[in-house]
Amino acid sequence: MIFYWAQGIPAGISLVMEFPLVDITERQYGIGSAGGPLVNLLLFTGSWALVRNCEKGTPRWSVLSAMIVSNSYYLIFRTLLGYAKGDGGEIESAMNLVGLGFNTAAVLFLGVTVVVLVIWARRFRIRVLALNVGCYVLFFVAYLASILSMEAIDSIYFWHRFPTIIIGDGKVHNPL
Repeated sequence: MIFYWAQGIPAGISLVMEFPLVDITERQYGIGSAGGPLVNLLLFTGSWALVRNCEKGTPRWSVLSAMIVSNSYYLIFRTLLGYAKGDGGEIESAMNLVGLGFNTAAVLFLGVTVVVLVIWARRFRIRVLALNVGCYVLFFVAYLASILSMEAIDSIYFWHRFPTIIIGDGKVHNPL
């Protein structure tokens, strides 16, 4: 939402989505949409930059490690969702600003995710055991369930409060 406001575009936010409140151009939508993915990349890599100097088992290490894992879920989820829908959504719109497509974003997101998780696990000697991998997958499934639940609640109770807007040459955002 901040990326819309920075452009002078009124915007609102629900549980899982941002909504520009007026018709906008494709470029404005791309810039506004870039906020979510960029913030998650910054949180992900920023958490790594801070956790690398922590001592394993301290409260600070635990919080930053949790941020690394949870942001890895977002990056993986957005990539898989883009491929499943055949539409990269806001990630694709943001990448189009710099002349790149969704596949480039997918490689970037997955690449950053794997590299940071591997470096984090190696740095803190987190063993890659079936139990640890299973926990990661189990928590990822719980993350997906919570996101899908919030989206269902959001679509029923909140999305109708935001106007339908036109993006660029006819793409519709939030059709009622």
